[in-house]
Amino acid sequence: MRRHLAKESGPPSKNQHDDGGKLASLSRKRSLTFQFIAAALFFALDLELPLGVANGVLYVILILIGLMSRDRRLILGGAFMGTGLIVLGMELSPSGGELWKVLANRGLAILMLWITTVLCLWEDKAQKRLARANDEMENRIRERTAELNHANQLLKRESASLQINKDIAVASNATEAIETTMRYCLKQVCTHAGWPVGHIYLTTEPGSDRLVPTPIWYLADQRNFQTFREITENTPLNLGEGLPGRVLSSGKPAWIIDVTQDPNFPRAKLARDIDVKAGFAFPILIGDSVAGVMEFFSAKPAEPDRELLETMANIGTLFGRVIERKRAQKDQECLLHSLRERVKELTALYDVAHLVSTSRTMEETLGKIASCLAPGFLHPGLINIHIQFKGKKYGTEPAAPSRQSLYRPITLSGKEVGRLEVHCGHPPGVDMDEDPFLKEEQSMMDAVARLLSIGSERIQAEEEIKQSHEHLRTLYHRLQIIREEERTRIAREVHDELAQGLTTLKLELSLLGKKIVATHPAYQGQSEMMQETIDRTLKSVKKLVMDLRPPILDDLGLAEAIQWQGNDFEKRTGILFHFSHTTSDHPLDPARATTLFRIFQETLTNVARHADARNIYAKLDLIDEWVTLRVTDDGRGIPAGKIKDSESLGLLGMHERASAWGGRLTIEGSPGRGTTVAIQLKTESHDSTHRS
Repeated sequence: MRRHLAKESGPPSKNQHDDGGKLASLSRKRSLTFQFIAAALFFALDLELPLGVANGVLYVILILIGLMSRDRRLILGGAFMGTGLIVLGMELSPSGGELWKVLANRGLAILMLWITTVLCLWEDKAQKRLARANDEMENRIRERTAELNHANQLLKRESASLQINKDIAVASNATEAIETTMRYCLKQVCTHAGWPVGHIYLTTEPGSDRLVPTPIWYLADQRNFQTFREITENTPLNLGEGLPGRVLSSGKPAWIIDVTQDPNFPRAKLARDIDVKAGFAFPILIGDSVAGVMEFFSAKPAEPDRELLETMANIGTLFGRVIERKRAQKDQECLLHSLRERVKELTALYDVAHLVSTSRTMEETLGKIASCLAPGFLHPGLINIHIQFKGKKYGTEPAAPSRQSLYRPITLSGKEVGRLEVHCGHPPGVDMDEDPFLKEEQSMMDAVARLLSIGSERIQAEEEIKQSHEHLRTLYHRLQIIREEERTRIAREVHDELAQGLTTLKLELSLLGKKIVATHPAYQGQSEMMQETIDRTLKSVKKLVMDLRPPILDDLGLAEAIQWQGNDFEKRTGILFHFSHTTSDHPLDPARATTLFRIFQETLTNVARHADARNIYAKLDLIDEWVTLRVTDDGRGIPAGKIKDSESLGLLGMHERASAWGGRLTIEGSPGRGTTVAIQLKTESHDSTHRS
């Protein structure tokens, strides 16, 4: 194309140069003649006019004649000629006018003459540049036109190839069945090539060296080529064998001018006339791997068509997408099926784990395990689950041992205490010798057996911990009772022995002091000091007795004891105490009264230490079978994190005292609004959980 364009838009020929030179020479001579004639006329006129009238301006026309001829030499020649004639005319023209005026006129004429010359030269140069630019533009237009014509021809030749590529690309991405898409693509290629037969060979598996025929054909006339079709559908091919085998080996398109004359075309030897002659084939590519071969045949011999082979090479990749999509769909179906099975197994494991973690007894877990585990198997309707645990049986009745059974041990502290059995009936469409359980299902059984073992250990540990807690709570309760009894005994002994002894000592000392003072007045001070010491000791003993076990609690009851303790607290701390109570016909036993009183004392201690309160409000309600003590302060309020803080031993002791009698203790507080402690116990006549 470049050589063709150069020929069209190249430089002029020698004849064209000669003709142009002759015309330019003729035009130059004609313009020169006009210049001489005009110069002669103007000079003659200059000779007739006096110097004061003529000034030589008309010689400018000589320059304009040169400009019209587009010749720089004529322009300059006219300028020199006019200049010389102006000077010569000044010598030969008749005299007239003053000399300086004559010189000025002639000088101005010469100046105007050369200014005109310069302008004409510029104009001539600009015109020549414009002419060259026009010539270059015309050459470019001719070249561009030739290129466009050539591109248009290429576009027309390739439009059919592009259209078939487009049609096959659309078909390869369609959602129709793969066989339907392939038949459509075969038809498009046969129509484009004008060949009547199209067929597809596919590899047996990815990367295989063997091709097998498919029932996917395109036949322009179904009545023809039946022999060739029957032979082809019964002829698998190996690597390098036949036309498809060569394509499989090379991975590139191949062409046979006449298959009946080709030694490497086995199908031509299986019948006298197979109705086909020329053939070409191209690979169906998935990446760099050949997944199949598409072959096409004509009823007449034909020379290789390079353009057709190039077009088909691109189509092979598009066909590869069809095969790849088919394989991807199959792989996706397998993956989805596998994912659904794994989800079922994981769901079953989750349900079992949730059941094991939330059940309180193994009986509850084992009673529900079958309904959680069965949906996780491939054939849940055929599953029979049986569990043996510590001599007990759960689930359905066990089936006879067979290849369709799984057994997993349930252990406790390393010892087998039970067994998980799963039996499966014969699934339809499965060989009796095949294992009906998937590898993942067997792993699921292992996990379930481990979960049951862990669950049994957890439940046993929880029962042991619960029993330990009950023993500790019973022990704590017993210790509290013993402690109160011991405090009562000590308080009684201190009151009966120490207080009485001190009282007797005080009386005897008083009598002795009177006798000594009468005879020895100097010992009166010592006597009074000793009596004061005994008084202080009696007060300390009384306070000790009240702290150990206030007699008012046993003598007057819980309400009077709370009132007395609150008043004493008010005296010691300055925090105002307010108390109200209601009574009932149901008596409150001393043990519960002691528990409520001790919790009340601990509450007052916490208020004094932490609350920064001004008032305390206590209310005791003894109604029917319930006794409730509520204590509220107007202090800073206990933080939420401190209510269940394991380091708050006082609060823990209050909870334990209440729980020992099956009671409830609640603590509520808000910043700046104080704290409320509420204790609720059942009276002895309604408490079935009383423990002595």
